[in-house]
Amino acid sequence: MLVVQEKSGPAAKRKLWKMPTGLTDPGEDIAEAAVREMKEETGLDCDFDHVICFRQAHGGLFNKSDMFFVCMMRLLPKYHKQLELGNDIEFTPQESEIAEIKWVEISDYINQQTWVDSPLYSTMNNAMLNAALNFDNDGPAHKIVGEKLEVGFRPGHNTLYTSLTNPSKL
Repeated sequence: MLVVQEKSGPAAKRKLWKMPTGLTDPGEDIAEAAVREMKEETGLDCDFDHVICFRQAHGGLFNKSDMFFVCMMRLLPKYHKQLELGNDIEFTPQESEIAEIKWVEISDYINQQTWVDSPLYSTMNNAMLNAALNFDNDGPAHKIVGEKLEVGFRPGHNTLYTSLTNPSKL
């Protein structure tokens, strides 16, 4: 899994490794935003594959609702040969936002204590793990369902939508 550490903000204060993220531009689709943010934050070119899950929160910035989409991305074929040869892919961190970029095992990512202590984020991470384990398999079709979960490390609830059946029960 590709992760970044930010230079500032809540994740930086916690020294969290997180997935590349960002806001959509006006009129921009989720898939376009995911591809653009990956390029801006890491310098890597990729394709959008699918939405793994998303969560909805209310009362955020300017007392507005917020939706956060977790997307499965694929590196473009131009990187495949380098990886097959065991070579590293060069990252270009976004100078204003990103302190460091690296590949990690998904288990290392999801076992960061802040994530483990959060019902919301541990369930979101279970959805990501399930998607990673079944990435090249067709697997059974699942409906996207919502589950209201406590954030855990701060007051409040968010609704997490995922294709998992009983995602918080894994």
